[in-house]
Amino acid sequence: MSIHYPKEEFKNQLKESMYQFKSALENTDGFLEGLILEDEITGRIIGMIKWKSRSNMKKNIHLAAAAIENDDFDKWEEKPPESFYLNAL
Repeated sequence: MSIHYPKEEFKNQLKESMYQFKSALENTDGFLEGLILEDEITGRIIGMIKWKSRSNMKKNIHLAAAAIENDDFDKWEEKPPESFYLNAL
């Protein structure tokens, strides 16, 4: 899961990038679900990818990274995103 802090004028570019990230993973082994959500109060954008296993994520995440490697996050965001690797309890 990642929490992004978009600059208002670049919010659409960031959203498109996040959809490209998700799209690069949708047909890979172990991909379960991808969500892109916007908090209506803060404007933060949350991306969440659910995997069958950590090994599936490790095997395929490079595809998503390649899909957005030229995107200008430093320009688009107020500060770096926070990333989390969450496990169900």
